[in-house]
Amino acid sequence: MSREAIQRQELAHIERMIVELERTQGALRGVGAHNPVMRPEYWRQRIQVLMRSPDVTEPMIQHALALLERLDHVSNGHEQSDQPVR
Repeated sequence: MSREAIQRQELAHIERMIVELERTQGALRGVGAHNPVMRPEYWRQRIQVLMRSPDVTEPMIQHALALLERLDHVSNGHEQSDQPVR
């Protein structure tokens, strides 16, 4: 498998997880809320590692940037859901 194919596969996996984060936004309780893979920062770091790869292509960078933007929206929702209920 080529390096580009591996990178595409990684972005596809990250995108599927972002969909899951969007779906469960604000609904995580208990153990799930403390699982690192359910935190936007975990996925943000994985995207940033991929973007720093010397052989990453421009289309993959654009895809990664779009995913980072989606994570920003998820992060804002997590911050709001972490606020105490008044």
